[in-house]
Amino acid sequence: MTRLERLALLGWFALVVVLLATQALLWTAAGAVAGVVAGVAVAGRLGRLRSRMDARLGADAVATGFRPRRVVSRVIVHLVVLAVLLVPTWLVPFVGDQVFAALAAAATALAFVVTGTRLRR
Repeated sequence: MTRLERLALLGWFALVVVLLATQALLWTAAGAVAGVVAGVAVAGRLGRLRSRMDARLGADAVATGFRPRRVVSRVIVHLVVLAVLLVPTWLVPFVGDQVFAALAAAATALAFVVTGTRLRR
């Protein structure tokens, strides 16, 4: 992915967290913190895995330009993940919305951190 595509995705992830925070601020904040912690842990391991794969298979060609189809497909995958996370809303009658806000913020923050770590390179 190019830098511009990553920036577009980071904007999408930030928008999702802001929209969640308007409904349940405390639960969203707790979920976002958990997602950032998990993202930092996962990002380091992914970086090491990526460097080992590049050493064995060779580095990928550098992509240029902005490909909207790639960004839209990743946004759709993110929306599908959020739709799956709606299950607690149906199962837990009184705190389902708050649980969804926490889970969605955690998943979005994790994706934000993993996407953002590749922005530096």
